[in-house]
Parts: sequence; structure tokens; C-alpha cells
Amino acid sequence: MDIDWEGLIVGFESRSHRITHFFDRQTGDVEQVLERDAARHEAMSRDPRYLALPRDEGERSRGDLEEFLGRCEDAECRQDLRAALDSSEAAARYREALLRHPKEEARFFQFKEHQALERAQKWLSEMRIPFAKPQREM
Repeated sequence: MDIDWEGLIVGFESRSHRITHFFDRQTGDVEQVLERDAARHEAMSRDPRYLALPRDEGERSRGDLEEFLGRCEDAECRQDLRAALDSSEAAARYREALLRHPKEEARFFQFKEHQALERAQKWLSEMRIPFAKPQREM
């Protein structure tokens, strides 16, 4: 089966609770379904052909922000990111801090993509879905 790695990465990066990403066990495709499309959402949820990707439990938000902080190479950026995490609006402040440090911002998006790919591969293994790792890191 040809796995839709980009679709899986999008699904595993998503923090939305208004969209469910479903993995098609037959084709390897990933489909997005809006929660407000109740009939389609219910049909896919009941159909054993489809598996709903897991929802974010915080690892895709706060957890990734904290982990990236330890990987940040720029001392000034690291200081800004640490201050952002200590604020009441951590995610928004973190994003603002990254905007002031374009090199680290680019590294952060590569990091997030890598994290999503790792989560997707772990999930596929847990679901006992055979796969070959992508030829290149996404």
C-alpha cells in the first residue's frame, strides 16, 4: 500500500478539534472530515476501513514547544522562547518569538514535521499497518 505521508503529517500536526483525519486502510490515503459534517463523520467512524487519527493531547502544542527549546541553537532566541513559555499565552508568544528569529523559525517547522512523521510511524506500527519508511524525510 502506498501511504499518504503528507496527509498523515498534516493529520498529526493538526491541533484542530473541528476536523478529524481518517486513514483509509485500503488505499493509504488520509481524508479530512469536518465535525459539522455529522453524517460523513459518523459513517467513516463506523466503517472498519477507516481509522481516525488520534487527537492532540498536548504533545503537539506545549510538549513540542518545550522540546524544541532544548534544540534551539540561538541563545537570544532560546531566551525569548523560554519567556514565551512562561507567559499566559504561550503558543502565541512562542510564535511571535520565532518570527523574530527566522533561522530558528525554519528549524522549528522542520522539527514539527519530523515530530509528526515520528508520531505517524509509531501510530501505524501500533495499528499493525505495514509500511515502508518514506524515501526521504518529509
